[in-house]
Amino acid sequence: MDDKIKVGLIGEFPTDVNCIKSLLIKKYPDIHWFPLIQDVHGSMLENQHIKHTLRKQYEVSKPQVVIFIRDLDSNEEDEIMMKKRLDYLREFNRVVNGRGHLLLNIQELEAILLTDVSILNKKYGSNLEKIEDCMSIKSPKDYIRERIGKYTTGDNEELFAKYDFGYVVTNCRYFKKFIEEVHPKFMRN
Repeated sequence: MDDKIKVGLIGEFPTDVNCIKSLLIKKYPDIHWFPLIQDVHGSMLENQHIKHTLRKQYEVSKPQVVIFIRDLDSNEEDEIMMKKRLDYLREFNRVVNGRGHLLLNIQELEAILLTDVSILNKKYGSNLEKIEDCMSIKSPKDYIRERIGKYTTGDNEELFAKYDFGYVVTNCRYFKKFIEEVHPKFMRN
């Protein structure tokens, strides 16, 4: 494992980290993916205690790359929310010696589930129609819940495991942009 690139993940919920890990490991199986901090929830990511814990975990685990997984909770034109998330990255990136990259889910993580509704339809026996731009759906989680009564975010890990990495990159602009940014870091050695 010492020769593997180590990538630490930190997200708004442990399941978010696991969902993104399950996508990334399909493309980059030779990378050691691990959560940097356990049991973080929502806005806890922004408090000073988490920053201190993150620094300690970073020093112990020594990842070459750190991925901060955040939801924008708005559309990509929302300059106020965008500035808030970028400010968060700048502040917390100092804690990890500038090795951080932001995977900013436009709206929410569940936007990725809308890249291939056939997976949702198969799991739930639903009839969702293809979404041309997953980023255009306000509150993807609510969109799915309203149309699939059986859907719960507790299913996200199982669902993400079924998604094709290449298909997500092709059908989700923000994920594609993120991969273009971090891909060179994953290829170092």
